[in-house]
Amino acid sequence: MNVAVLVGGVGRRIGKEKTEITLCGKKLIEWALEKYSPYQTVFVCRDEVQAKRLSSQYNAEFIWDIYKNVGSIAGIHAALKHFGSCVVTAIDMPFVKPAVVEHLYNEGIRLGCEALLPKHEYPEPLLAYYSEKAIDELENAIIRGVKKILIPLERLNVVYYPAESLRKFDKELISFFNINTPEDLKRAEKICSEMSMTES
Repeated sequence: MNVAVLVGGVGRRIGKEKTEITLCGKKLIEWALEKYSPYQTVFVCRDEVQAKRLSSQYNAEFIWDIYKNVGSIAGIHAALKHFGSCVVTAIDMPFVKPAVVEHLYNEGIRLGCEALLPKHEYPEPLLAYYSEKAIDELENAIIRGVKKILIPLERLNVVYYPAESLRKFDKELISFFNINTPEDLKRAEKICSEMSMTES
C-alpha cells in the first residue's frame, strides 16, 4: 500500500517548520515515520532543499514538488507522479489511524474511482485516496494557476465517502485533527496525554 505524507508547509501560523513541532516528546516527522513504516511511504517536500535536509536526518524516502509555491495540490501531484495511486496525508495530522488509511486505500482501489475523499459537512482532501488517473487533471489545473485541490476534482470521478462510516476504525475521528496553531498544539498535547493514559 502506498502512502504519501505532505511535509512541505512552513508553518507560519505556528512559527516553525511542521516537521520540527514536538508533540508528547516526539517530532511530528518521527510520529509519521513510525506510523507509516509498514507501508510504501514517501515524504513530499516543498523543494529540494527541504528534502535534502530531512533526508540527511531521517532514513526515509523524500521527494519534492515538481511545481513550486502552489501548495498541497503540487504535493499530491508529485506523489502520484512518484508512485501512482496512494493515500495522501499530512505531517500535521499526528493521530491518523492506520486502519483508516488502509480502508480508504482499499475502497479507492475497489471502486476504481479517481479520488476518494472522506466528507463531514466538507471534504477532507488531505486524508484521502488519489488514483494515478488524476495526474493529468491536477497538472492541467496547476498550469492554469489553480491552487485548490477541490477545483480539479470537480472534473474527475470522485467518491465522497461519509466520514461517519470511518468511526468503526476511529471512534472519535481524531484522524482528521491537524495542528496549525499554538492552540491546536495544546489540544494535541491533551489528546496525546489521554491516549497515553488509556494505553498504559
